[in-house]
Amino acid sequence: MRVSGLTPSGDWTFGRGKANYKTRSDAIRQNVLTRIRSFKFDYFADMEAGIDWITIMGIRGNQQKVLREVERTVLQTEGVRKIDRLEIVGKTRNRSVTIQLEFTDLFDETYIDQVVLP
Repeated sequence: MRVSGLTPSGDWTFGRGKANYKTRSDAIRQNVLTRIRSFKFDYFADMEAGIDWITIMGIRGNQQKVLREVERTVLQTEGVRKIDRLEIVGKTRNRSVTIQLEFTDLFDETYIDQVVLP
């Protein structure tokens, strides 16, 4: 697997040719984070891709729904072997959430990431 690298703000990186691409565990990690941040109905080529953040963040008491959707998305990402830990560490009020995620990929690399969704 090979994907174009992203900057910390989510823009594509350019100017270094093949050095701008991520492979192996780095590509898997980037795909996981990108898929979590993706909104359902936002990608014209696959309207079902992503998470329906607009709907689930507008419902009170939705933490379990958020966790199930993130879990589904992570486990369906190519190269992810298992989720080691998944929890909401921030509030889901005001349509924002902070998710703590730890997963292991097929190369036995373990990543710990925090995803903040406004």
